[in-house]
Amino acid sequence: MKKNYKLSILIPVYNAENYISETIGSALSQTWQSKEIIVVDDGSTDQSFEIAKSFESDIVKVYKLEHRGACVARNRAFELSNGAFIQYLDGDDLLSAEKIEKQIYALIGKNRHVAVCNTWNFIGDISKAFNTDQPFLYSTDDPAEFLINLWGGYGHSNYVALHNWLTPRQLIEKTGLWNEELLKDQDGEFFTRVLLNSAGIIYVPDIKTYYRKYYTGDNIGSKIHKIHIESNLKAMAIKGNLLLETIKTPAAYLAVATQYKYLSMLAYPQAKELSAFALNKCKLLGDSYYNPELGGQVIEFIKKMFGWKTAKVISYYAHNLKWLIVMKQNISKMLRLLLI
Repeated sequence: MKKNYKLSILIPVYNAENYISETIGSALSQTWQSKEIIVVDDGSTDQSFEIAKSFESDIVKVYKLEHRGACVARNRAFELSNGAFIQYLDGDDLLSAEKIEKQIYALIGKNRHVAVCNTWNFIGDISKAFNTDQPFLYSTDDPAEFLINLWGGYGHSNYVALHNWLTPRQLIEKTGLWNEELLKDQDGEFFTRVLLNSAGIIYVPDIKTYYRKYYTGDNIGSKIHKIHIESNLKAMAIKGNLLLETIKTPAAYLAVATQYKYLSMLAYPQAKELSAFALNKCKLLGDSYYNPELGGQVIEFIKKMFGWKTAKVISYYAHNLKWLIVMKQNISKMLRLLLI
């Protein structure tokens, strides 16, 4: 590899008018000089496309599609790109300036590997970002073991944000593009395929990505409607089968079972049939001792005394009641203002 190898930063955008300027600015600030930035607007109904177009240049290219989902936009961006390295970046997330350059140097001579780094989560103020994934990230030539550890095969589980990765183009061409049928856990399914087709992972510790979280739960990662849980289950079926086709250790079965237990708890009580399906899959794989905190002291006491399902029901309806109270208060304020 040479320093003039081209980098492609691919950004799907949907209704991110408040953040897309900062995201494109983050891509432009990357210290790797030979780069292109391809923004594909997924049929936004706000000003995202117009704001992105204002950045258009020899480096930044902006395209617009009908609204068909982030995976379609990512695949279109990949088809339009020609970089040797691919950086996926969502329209509201950010990268530290040396993120890509240091990962490219780490991949020199190892173009069948994938580079990864830490996620720093933030809500609004990036100066208050915090990191939670460091124990799960390390260099290894055994991608299956990496996934087992990440999914809870040896205890706790975690996730890796999609913009943590830097991937050689030829590895994506070997693996295949994003699954356009998925609404959620798209990145988990995609990078499971990428990793299991790779020769290993290279962890670069002294760089950061920033993952934006929302008080309102507006990002796709927070969606738990039935269609999103169905997508989670589809993705998990693909991921679990791929891992267990690669390795059949007790830890591998526990890792996949833990992920199904997580989905069962996530789906309850709003999608009880899907929750039961996921819990049955967990038990068929040997069951899991996954038992996360579900709330404060009261909810944890209820969980201990009556089980996680009762605790989830109470937590779910308490949350909805709180939301209804806040909405009622806001409506009352609006009516008072109108009557003044």
